[in-house]
Amino acid sequence: MSRSEEIEIKVKKRKPKKASGKAGRIIFRIALSVITLLLLIVAGLYATLYVVFKGPSPSTRDMAVATMLEASATKWIPRLYFSEDEIKEMIRSNGVQEVDDVTDPSLVEIKLPDPGDDPTADDEWADAEDGILIKNEKSDYYRGYVMLIRDPSRVFVGVSSNFRSGAPGLKIFEAIEKYNAVAAINAGGFPDTGGMGKGDVPLGLTISEGQLLWGSEYQSFKGVIGFTEDNVLVVGNMTGKQALEKGVRDCVCFGPLLIVNGEPMTISGDAGSRNPRTAIGQRADGTVIFVVVDGRMASSLGASYYDLINIMLKYGAVNAANLDGGSSAHMYYKGEPLNVSSSLYGPRRMPTFFMVR
Repeated sequence: MSRSEEIEIKVKKRKPKKASGKAGRIIFRIALSVITLLLLIVAGLYATLYVVFKGPSPSTRDMAVATMLEASATKWIPRLYFSEDEIKEMIRSNGVQEVDDVTDPSLVEIKLPDPGDDPTADDEWADAEDGILIKNEKSDYYRGYVMLIRDPSRVFVGVSSNFRSGAPGLKIFEAIEKYNAVAAINAGGFPDTGGMGKGDVPLGLTISEGQLLWGSEYQSFKGVIGFTEDNVLVVGNMTGKQALEKGVRDCVCFGPLLIVNGEPMTISGDAGSRNPRTAIGQRADGTVIFVVVDGRMASSLGASYYDLINIMLKYGAVNAANLDGGSSAHMYYKGEPLNVSSSLYGPRRMPTFFMVR
């Protein structure tokens, strides 16, 4: 073999190595570009939030902090910028006043039509199908849905399980099928660390159809929301024993309370952020009010507690309370969703629901 042929063979043998090295350099450059881009995005977000949190507008700051604290997946972000004491002060300065009052049942006098009455005589309910009216609510910041249920005896708390089996919660359409309900909204809260909660157990006192399923008779609970055997909505702070003594047949826990005994709660600051919301109320004639507001989307940023109070007052609520919101906020009627879920994955698994027979 000549010297030139030997060199040519060696060159050919080296070519694969050159190709492999070139591919490696390309992959390295792509990876470096992606990492650099991600770092720039993170730095940009951090800088943007810094301007919002540390800028000249305390109102914007407080609303941004409240919004993130109310979403399980973003609770940690404000803590990058503020101490726990600073966050507590913002919460204290922007919220709904807590009260120890409990519903006065005498303010509600349930008035249902007599079977012999002319169904067209009552203008409000003349077009109601199955005793239910659906209304749309809209403002510059949100779109919402109001459901009026004429007969409060039809409203009860549906549950996903007995909460002892460890089974995950139900999605709202599964709960509707379980109870053969005509309508439903989400109800109480549940452990939801990092937005990954299974909805297997509730937070606070839970009574369903007369059975105490969660919570102790001797423990005190904030934000009890439910119905008595007389079909009156009660809201307030009480022990499990007090709830049973009041004849509570169905209840969950959440809050804050919005209207108690006809009086709207005092609001400080911005009273919470704009988020998806769910609330329940009752008029003096017994009519139950379900409210759900879409949020976290361009077409509907969401509602504050102040907005919820105004909606409830518009429809005549004498008692009302905020329920679990965020990605849990859902309203279904006849098997179909009325609102748009803020979650990309659709309805979440939850332990409790306010349902309509």
